[in-house]
Amino acid sequence: MRYQYLDARLRQAFDDAGLDRGQRALLQGVLRALDPDAHLGEHVAGLNSAFLAVTRAQTALDSHATEDQPRWNLLRRIIATSLACMDAAKPAYAHGGATELAEARQVLVGVDAAIAADGQKLDPLVTAAAARKLDPPALETAVKQWITPLWNGVELPLRARMIAEVAVVVAVHGRDGRHLRSDLLRWLKKPGDLADVLWPEQRRHVVALVVRGARVLRHLDQLLPQARQEPLHRNRLPKDDFLKDAVDGSSVLVRLPVSAADAHTAALRGRRALGEVLDQYAAGERLTELTIAPLWQVSGPTGRVTRGTEHQRTVGNAYPLTAYWPAELRSAMRVANLARQVQASTAPMASAGLAWSALEATGLDPSKIAWLAKACALQMLRQHLISLHVVGTHDEELRRPLDARVPTSGVKHHLTSVDAWLEVLIKHNRPDEQLRAAQDAVTALARNEGGLVQDLVEIWRARLADSTALAGWLADQENTVAAVLEWLYVTRNLAFHAGRFAAPADELTAHAGQAVADLTLEFLGNWRTVQRQRGEPETPALEIYRRLAQRSDQLEARLRRAGSVRRLSVEDISGPDEKWWSRGTGPRGTG
Repeated sequence: MRYQYLDARLRQAFDDAGLDRGQRALLQGVLRALDPDAHLGEHVAGLNSAFLAVTRAQTALDSHATEDQPRWNLLRRIIATSLACMDAAKPAYAHGGATELAEARQVLVGVDAAIAADGQKLDPLVTAAAARKLDPPALETAVKQWITPLWNGVELPLRARMIAEVAVVVAVHGRDGRHLRSDLLRWLKKPGDLADVLWPEQRRHVVALVVRGARVLRHLDQLLPQARQEPLHRNRLPKDDFLKDAVDGSSVLVRLPVSAADAHTAALRGRRALGEVLDQYAAGERLTELTIAPLWQVSGPTGRVTRGTEHQRTVGNAYPLTAYWPAELRSAMRVANLARQVQASTAPMASAGLAWSALEATGLDPSKIAWLAKACALQMLRQHLISLHVVGTHDEELRRPLDARVPTSGVKHHLTSVDAWLEVLIKHNRPDEQLRAAQDAVTALARNEGGLVQDLVEIWRARLADSTALAGWLADQENTVAAVLEWLYVTRNLAFHAGRFAAPADELTAHAGQAVADLTLEFLGNWRTVQRQRGEPETPALEIYRRLAQRSDQLEARLRRAGSVRRLSVEDISGPDEKWWSRGTGPRGTG
């Protein structure tokens, strides 16, 4: 399985606990959002959130007041994208926090009016006062109260939007998805207050990390007053000591206390704190390279010891973006790779800034953010549909009629035709026998899985049954990505110009930045590959953004007036050919 929330052990725990569909969807939705393998539209960093929008707006207002960064014109764009995200999330706040959200909106509208009137003469006292009036913790508190209505039952599609907001609040609290999954498995055997599992108290943990490149870090007790250190000698360690693989030449063990909700988050926070301290030593010892070994150990508040290593993904076969060197993308690929190597857990502001620089290397500038946001929305539509195809992959018998209609390859059922899958999801008045069997198989698979999978199937069937709803979803994705891109640009300015190295939810910003850069390189690489195969000249990246933005606008307009998505094609929706409204050739149902 690709996703942890679909594994058999968790599914069995849900069955044993007798959870209903909505309760499963809540837990699975949060776990999926915290899964590092989730794509941009599923991961918590790419979800629309009013709480996150207000948090970022407050940070921008406060920074403008103190450092004149972001500048007045960029600040206005941050406010505009924040308001769009808040308006999209507004229905969820009917279950709590509606008054607080309305007050936050009024504050931002007031600042926007002040910027419109004063422009570059905007008084920093205005933005400082607005920053003080915004109250993200009030929204956070309201969202935490949604657990009761969600557990008791909220109808779709509102349930999905509420779960997304809950997931963001869980992530900002500092919860590791793997640790949360383990905690939920224990909680399901002995249920208590679910809020205590999602948002446990921040407690003292002691993190042990190995610094390579020195035996002693002089004056560490002054830089990190509560840290303790001891030199490590590989030949003096017991053979079974967990540190043996971490020691490489001159090394020192550093133990430091951190406050965190779980052991994995404690390890990340400890690594970030120690990494920032190593900046001092790197500056003082310019010929020495000091690194933190991937191995870590955490002693929890109860004395329980947890050990682990920094997660590194591996593959059997690694493939390049393209099988040749696309000249215009070489700089973007180089910077995107550097952004990935600058770990989001230890230097998220720098990682996010480099992600923006990777996009900038393709020719993007802030005035063209709307183009890229629309292009990403098209690619995300394709990604969501492909992701939905994982439903019930473990049940071969139920799946057989679907596989007969929708071709796949390999044991993981990779789609060979996204449009064939789209055809099954769309409602037909007179489907042929094979198509009806495939549609019935999807229904059976979704019902068998229950929870989030069943929700997703119903949500997407509803969107595809109402072209206006699908157009609205695309617009929502555009606004969410635009907010991410604007904030990436702000983060880049704060990190590289103002020297800021920390901001609220900066780890989410770093993850979102890398995800947007990856998504962009994906469709740019595909576009170039197709053109090269045809012997056509390569289209500049900025022109690709413009054409895809135009395509997105045309698609939304077509969807709003067509009343049907029967001709929608997503197979090459972000490619060089204008085939986005060409489906309908070949075998299919009628009606």
